[in-house]
Amino acid sequence: MDRRQDDLLDIKQAAQFLKVSETSLRRWTNAGRLACLRVGRKRERRFRRTDLLAFVEPQPVAGPAPTRPTGSHMCGLYASDLSRVDLAVGFLADGLHPGSVSYLAAAPDARDQILAHLERRRPSLDAAMDEGRLVLSEYAASPRAQLDYWETTLAAATRAGAHPLRVVGDVSGGLGTRLAPHELLEYERGYDRLQQRFRVDTLCLYDVRHSSGLGVLEVLKCHEHVLR
Repeated sequence: MDRRQDDLLDIKQAAQFLKVSETSLRRWTNAGRLACLRVGRKRERRFRRTDLLAFVEPQPVAGPAPTRPTGSHMCGLYASDLSRVDLAVGFLADGLHPGSVSYLAAAPDARDQILAHLERRRPSLDAAMDEGRLVLSEYAASPRAQLDYWETTLAAATRAGAHPLRVVGDVSGGLGTRLAPHELLEYERGYDRLQQRFRVDTLCLYDVRHSSGLGVLEVLKCHEHVLR
């Protein structure tokens, strides 16, 4: 773990490494061109040296077009309502750009708290919702119904040319209130297949106040970009 931490650069160090501006790094990560990790409550960017080196490797002049980013399936753990809000707002605020579509799936109380804080970061939030760049929903009654919703919704957005796609789901406050642990894990595996298919950047939120340590570990194992 220490060696891995030593390989992470903050945005200033990464900009010096690539000899570019920090603004360029933010633009490239927002567009999905350059991989980065998000750490801490402020969701600050951290960069792997290997990702930076891969980014600056010469590209072939001819050949097939590069593929789009494959998305990410992340897990956010919270132990208070405020930490849930901070995780959701940090993830959503970075994705509200023209051409993109973000989705927030949460129970009404949690959703209203998240939107109130998000509006402080993005005063144009109402316009984003009016234009369909931020879509609100609650979790369906069953895993199958929820997966059907995601498949239909994400397919429609993809056909319309929306990119990137971003999802924040408060799973603990939705399906987590109705499903047994093994059913919840099966839902996460089903969603992971959809996430890879539609290349969606996803943050699933879980309340550790109502979970055992083993339960949290099993949830984390369903989110490959957490324990890569």
